[in-house]
Amino acid sequence: MRPSRFCLSLLIACCALAQAAPLPAVQVRGSQALLPWARRAAEDYMARYPGSSVTVVAGSSAFGAQSLLDGNADIALAHGAMPSSWQSRLARSGVKLAQIVAGYQALLPVVSPDNPISDIDPLRLRAVFTGAIVDWKELGAPPGPVTPLVGPPSGGQAWREAVLGPLGRFAPHSALIGGDWAAQLSRRPGGIAIVTAAELAPGLKPLTLSGLRADPALVACGRYPLRIPLLLLTPQPPTPAGASFLRYLQSRLRAGDRP
Repeated sequence: MRPSRFCLSLLIACCALAQAAPLPAVQVRGSQALLPWARRAAEDYMARYPGSSVTVVAGSSAFGAQSLLDGNADIALAHGAMPSSWQSRLARSGVKLAQIVAGYQALLPVVSPDNPISDIDPLRLRAVFTGAIVDWKELGAPPGPVTPLVGPPSGGQAWREAVLGPLGRFAPHSALIGGDWAAQLSRRPGGIAIVTAAELAPGLKPLTLSGLRADPALVACGRYPLRIPLLLLTPQPPTPAGASFLRYLQSRLRAGDRP
């Protein structure tokens, strides 16, 4: 029996509505360290798939993890490995997570341009920031007090563990600062700080770590020792909307587009 015109019209209308129906919105929340990359990927994804919606909200790694726990995020952005306290909370809640390493953030020790040293051993660098080394003569420079300068992103758990170790504490004589690193070092010739590559600027002299520069290839393979992993966290199994965007992010990572 041939379908009536009414049935054909209804079928066409239903198909049109199905094509026009928006895809489920994807919620991405977490660390500022991955924010520019995630937002760029979200814009490209929405342009490629009309009707899709991806919202990227900046906060902290803890904010992203809590959003996953609360069911308010499909993907969390994490700066560094998840602390054991959060792992315990997830285990108690029954939430299982999968993680993908999106890239690494290198940390670079810097001094003022007038400082004669150009290289430092990673263990000695840790000793400087924990207070075990207090004088530049122990690092092969003229005698004088070493002042570790501490500021953003130093308050983060990942930064602390990378620099100080899991149980380390900052030296009592550390100077808590904010703002322009170069200006701070110019006022403290005996100072030393640790910054990200994005924070390098004139007036900052980066030090190599046991002869190694923070070359992207060395950072990626782990030969450069001072780095923080940048992670994508998703529930296991992922939400349907999150799975689609996650596959897109993974394709970008395979193509070399990393944070």
